[in-house]
Amino acid sequence: MKYIFERNPDTGDIFRREFGNYNKREKINNMEKISLYDYLGHAAGSDVGQQVAFAAAKAGVMTETRQVSNPVYKGPVMLYPRSFLDLYFKGGLNEGSSGKQLLKG
Repeated sequence: MKYIFERNPDTGDIFRREFGNYNKREKINNMEKISLYDYLGHAAGSDVGQQVAFAAAKAGVMTETRQVSNPVYKGPVMLYPRSFLDLYFKGGLNEGSSGKQLLKG
């Protein structure tokens, strides 16, 4: 089953609906957010980090930050919903006909 994920720009709520079904949608609460390091298992690098941040902003994905401190890096890292990272790295992001970025799973 394929799903479309949409964000309400007024409330920030994220909804999921079946692809092609405009009548029924489900609010998704408490999406697990993780860093690129946690997702990839290694440092992503600044280029990949900037590309993912840009795609998330364009798609209206709600992000968070977390402070980390280790021998290699000290500072903030971005956290993204795992479902967004799955779609981003598996090529599932598509442009909707309205010009709004949609997450297609």
